[in-house]
Amino acid sequence: MAMKRDVEELFENSIEANDIHAIALTSKNGIPIASKLKEGNEHESFSTLSATILGASEVIFSAFKKEQPDDILIKSNDSILLIREIKSDSVLALMGKLKDKDKLIEVMGNISKEMEDIIENSPKFEVAK
Repeated sequence: MAMKRDVEELFENSIEANDIHAIALTSKNGIPIASKLKEGNEHESFSTLSATILGASEVIFSAFKKEQPDDILIKSNDSILLIREIKSDSVLALMGKLKDKDKLIEVMGNISKEMEDIIENSPKFEVAK
């Protein structure tokens, strides 16, 4: 349970420090592992649909014989959604304000690195496949 506690603490600190609306870690097949939303209770939808978006993009890139995407960036007039594969079997998704795009891209990189460290140092961490 230390791993889950570490992830939840990382998410809580990230939301508070960076004005993030939502953050989630999900298995690549869409099973929510951990999430934190600033408001609302759409944890499962945010998690599962983020994994679906990553999977769909991988199919598109494969169809064109291109390397798999490192990051997916989706934006609206006021928000940005960033999605990244972590350790080949999980998905990290983050949503925030569009005006903070550059900062959030940097934050995504930092959180990704910390997530990889947490996963690597948690021998019992296993994503459902």
